[in-house]
Amino acid sequence: MPAPVRYSPLYSRFNGFCLGAFLGGAQQASAAARYRAIRVRVHEFLAEIGIDIRLPARHEAFVSAYPTLMPRIKAQLQARDADLHACCGLGDMASLFAGAYLGTTATLRRDLKAKVVPELKRLGLSPLVFDNFARGLARAASERDANAMTTQVYLLLADLLQPLGAEPNTCFVAMPFARPYAGNFSRLYRPALEHSGFRAIRAWGGLVEEEYYPFIAPLIARCAAVLADLSARNLNVANEVGLAHGANCPTFLVMRADAGSPPSNLADLAVLRYNPRAPDWPDRYVVNLSKFVRMHWRDYAASLTHEHLIHSSAHCLLQMLRAARQPVPDALLELARIQH
Repeated sequence: MPAPVRYSPLYSRFNGFCLGAFLGGAQQASAAARYRAIRVRVHEFLAEIGIDIRLPARHEAFVSAYPTLMPRIKAQLQARDADLHACCGLGDMASLFAGAYLGTTATLRRDLKAKVVPELKRLGLSPLVFDNFARGLARAASERDANAMTTQVYLLLADLLQPLGAEPNTCFVAMPFARPYAGNFSRLYRPALEHSGFRAIRAWGGLVEEEYYPFIAPLIARCAAVLADLSARNLNVANEVGLAHGANCPTFLVMRADAGSPPSNLADLAVLRYNPRAPDWPDRYVVNLSKFVRMHWRDYAASLTHEHLIHSSAHCLLQMLRAARQPVPDALLELARIQH
């Protein structure tokens, strides 16, 4: 299968917003302690899309360079994809607005809304999205909770993903952010997925200690599959595998050769081992992982008979009706193959 084009609505909205949120968030004094990690992640993504721009090594130098640096980055994004450019602007705006909220006036907030709403409408969102975002910031600001303020930024990202449908050739990569796994994205996970016909997308981590669940769940639900590295027994990775199973997404599981046994609740699933110390690393493992992904994707696609889809959909609807204590039609019980 040929690799899909790099940009898609999901890829561009998610990565564009996160890039802007990281760049805008790095303006804040509170980001100084994490600036090094922010800079690394921004450089990783810019390299992913072929942009050769480097952020200053020191936080104070970045703050000074930001007014000229941001237009350069956005010009490069515009040349690649319109949604990537637009969503970077929204993420930047959201982080800057959150950081400066306590110093804003009602007039300034109205002016900002007037600038943002046309872009939200172009992306298929209601103007109420901005109002909800501003109200969330007001609540968090009243409690002087910086983490809650940043969580509101990512709730706006969740809204941005809502109008999108599932993408049949996008695969979410669930992985720890620490070394050596971050480097594996460009060396192993992404090339293997691209050779298998998938576009790879990964999370960005956090600016502070904000909640990431509001945007990661809708992101995974809009991907066709999830590739997860279980080597570090990372709780976020385990949670993302659970989200994938809940969304009925097939999962491609990998572990380092020296990582021991997989978690017990996943031990009965196929796991591909890789060895980063092997002399033919990573080339042989890119080929092996690509074959592994294609094999499991074929098995998954073969299981999607009309009967299976009808049964699964009926079973999900049955669960929701029972949870809501609503009556269940007899026809639905029959479709779900549940006995009275």
